[in-house]
Amino acid sequence: MTTMSAPTLVLISGFARAGKDTLASGILEWSTRPSRKTNFADYLKDAGNDFLMSLNLEGNFHDDRFKTLHRDFLVAGGRLARSLDVDIFAKNLANFCPIQMAPGELAPETVVCSDLRYANEVAVCQDVLIDLGWKVRTVYVATAGVGPANQEEMDSILEIREKHAFDLELTFAPNSRNTILMEGRYIAKTWRL
Repeated sequence: MTTMSAPTLVLISGFARAGKDTLASGILEWSTRPSRKTNFADYLKDAGNDFLMSLNLEGNFHDDRFKTLHRDFLVAGGRLARSLDVDIFAKNLANFCPIQMAPGELAPETVVCSDLRYANEVAVCQDVLIDLGWKVRTVYVATAGVGPANQEEMDSILEIREKHAFDLELTFAPNSRNTILMEGRYIAKTWRL
C-alpha cells in the first residue's frame, strides 16, 4: 500500500547495544510502504568482501562473527575512506535511497539506517534528499546502563547531540527488546512509514 506522504529516511543514533537495530526492526515490520534497512557501514562491508573475493579468500564482513574477528580491517578502511572524503559513506547512503533496487522491484519509500555516528551524516543526507522530496527523520536511542564502546564512539555521539536536534529521543530500561520493537512499530504508524 503506497501512501501520499513523502518518502522518508529514518536515521537512528545511540551507543552500541542501545537498541538501534531492534528499533529499526520494529519500524520495518510495520512500514506499509516499500522499505529497506541500509546502514552507512554496509558500503564498507561490501568493499571488504570485494577485497576478499579479489584475492580468492573466504569470508563475509556482513557475518557478525567474521566482522568481529576482523574489525580492525574495517576500522582502517573506514578511516582511509573518511580521510579522502569525510562525507563518502553519507553520500553513498543518500544516493541509494531514491533508486530502484532491481528490475521489477519498487524503489524504497522508507529507508531505515541504524548506525548514525557522525554529525556530517545527517547534514549530507538532508542536503541530498530534501531537494528530491524526501523527509529525513532522526531518532536517538539510549538504554539505561549502556555506555559508549570506546572514546571515539563517545566523541562522535556527543558531537551529533551538540549539532543536531533529534526528532525523537527514546530511553529504555535494560532488557526491553519487546518494548523497543513496539516503539518502532508505533513510529512507523505515527510517521506514516
